[in-house]
Amino acid sequence: MNLPAKSLLAVALLLGPLAHAEYVRFEGAWRVKPGTSNDVAPASRLPIVLLAMNHASQTAEKGDEGAALKEWSVIGEANAGTEAEAVSLLERARLHAARHEFESATELIDDLYARHSSFAGFGDAVKLQFEIANRLAAGERRKLGGWFPWFRDPEGAIALWQKTLRLAPNGPYADECLIRTARLGQERGLDSKTAEALERLVSDYPTSKFAAEALEMLATLRAKESLGPAWDQATTIEAADHWRTLADQFPNDPRAKQAIEQIALLRDRAARARLNLAKFYFFDRNNPEAAKLMANACRNIAPESAASKEAEELLARIQKDPNPPKTFADRLLGTYPRPRTAAEAKPQAVGGELDSLGFKKEEPKPATGGDRR
Repeated sequence: MNLPAKSLLAVALLLGPLAHAEYVRFEGAWRVKPGTSNDVAPASRLPIVLLAMNHASQTAEKGDEGAALKEWSVIGEANAGTEAEAVSLLERARLHAARHEFESATELIDDLYARHSSFAGFGDAVKLQFEIANRLAAGERRKLGGWFPWFRDPEGAIALWQKTLRLAPNGPYADECLIRTARLGQERGLDSKTAEALERLVSDYPTSKFAAEALEMLATLRAKESLGPAWDQATTIEAADHWRTLADQFPNDPRAKQAIEQIALLRDRAARARLNLAKFYFFDRNNPEAAKLMANACRNIAPESAASKEAEELLARIQKDPNPPKTFADRLLGTYPRPRTAAEAKPQAVGGELDSLGFKKEEPKPATGGDRR
């Protein structure tokens, strides 16, 4: 074999896997895309297959969707395992979606994913599934048999968005699936699904056009989880962090101004929780050292907050007099015992003549001597 022939063979071997059969519709007619191979066997059947595909599409355009579905089914059965079958599955799914038969459409899309993973029209199938989910979320009803309206099922859209995300996590609809899931979850009171979608959006798609909206929704959701300064403030701090991320990463977003205000409010709430603990330790538990620790923690969380100013006043009072004012109960029953500090001397051990097990210690007896028996 000469050099030019070897070169042509090498190019053919390299381009062979890329020349997978692909059908396209151009100017109202189906054809094999130039540069791709024909997978119809025998090859002489290709004109018949294209003729059948064109007739099925023309039938659908005339409005006879039922007849078109039958024609596409015949095409798929006659060309099982080929690209023509994949086209048949997608076209049938589109027709079922047009008839509001959403379950039938999604089942066909699932079948397409399972049997034709290398289908050239994979993106169109993802788009169709995404659009069906959006229609369900908008309140469109399924129609049994293509004519009998069924119940609305907006929450059914969430499962389809999640499926779209699994199949195309890097596709053009991935981040929008998440933000739509979060919006619908918030509307329907599905807080766990909302939070899960928002967390994934801000972590996996930080450059998404929906990232600022997701951070705002997530911060608001986390802030609502805390019932006030008397409760745990972990979610309050988390909410403030989300607002801070929004302000830092999207300074020109209209939400950035609101973020600064929300950060101040949330930090004050978290600081006030420490202040309340400081007051409790000092006034109710006669423990000025613990009170000072909590007051300083309050100042560290939000130095410019109103709670921090109150903490400074409490610290000054403790410094001046570490004894809290006595209440009526204190005068009647006595003050709450103050915890022993580390600096105080440890209590003297009693029973020094006892061993560790509580028995009396005895002098060891000699091995030899008059006392030995």
